[in-house]
Amino acid sequence: MKKRDLLLNLISPPRCMACNRKMSVYETAKFCHKCGENYHKVNGKVCRICGKPIGSTSDDTCRLCKEQKFHINQNVSRYLYKGSIKDAVQNMKFKRKQWIAFEFGRSMVETVKEHYSDINFDLVLYVPMTKLSVVNRGFNQSFEIAEIISESLKIPIEYNILHKKINTKTQCGLGRKERFENVKNAFFIRHSEKLTDKVILLIDDVYTTGATINECARMLKKSGALAVYSATVAATVLDE
Repeated sequence: MKKRDLLLNLISPPRCMACNRKMSVYETAKFCHKCGENYHKVNGKVCRICGKPIGSTSDDTCRLCKEQKFHINQNVSRYLYKGSIKDAVQNMKFKRKQWIAFEFGRSMVETVKEHYSDINFDLVLYVPMTKLSVVNRGFNQSFEIAEIISESLKIPIEYNILHKKINTKTQCGLGRKERFENVKNAFFIRHSEKLTDKVILLIDDVYTTGATINECARMLKKSGALAVYSATVAATVLDE
């Protein structure tokens, strides 16, 4: 363990991201032993668009991505959205645990480096929230994650390009078709001249149907972006 990490742990004793259990100041893991046995990284063969595992099929695209027109070039996710990861994401979003976003950001750096090593990104953007939603939650978790990725990978981040103009219904509980309808025309672009022929890395927390990321990518490309790749902390399992 590095002295710096130990000092930080002494100042702010570590807790498990999933169950909030106190952990030893000598711990470097972000989950306690029990929760650490209940999370899964995305691995194996994945869909070339949504990045979700597709097993041993001979095809490279999942059924849902074949049925839907997508504007993103590709998505990658680090974890599956279940077990301890689901608990950690919900703690982050609904219990004002901003520090979890920082930890996810650090791990996402490795995922972007691994999957997008051959892509030269011009800008990092993040899925925006309305001002009211940011006030109610206390922060935008996608923004926090994007800042860490931007700083670590030396890719400029833009704060004033992609905006959300309406408070849409929560996507939770909506069917696939309803999710795409719910976010249609919910976003707008400022300073579109900064997007001309740019390759964008778009950051969000969870990839479910891809509706939100897809709508953001549609607006970015409509405003001049050359390509939009996305990276999310977690992805739901296909057909969930």
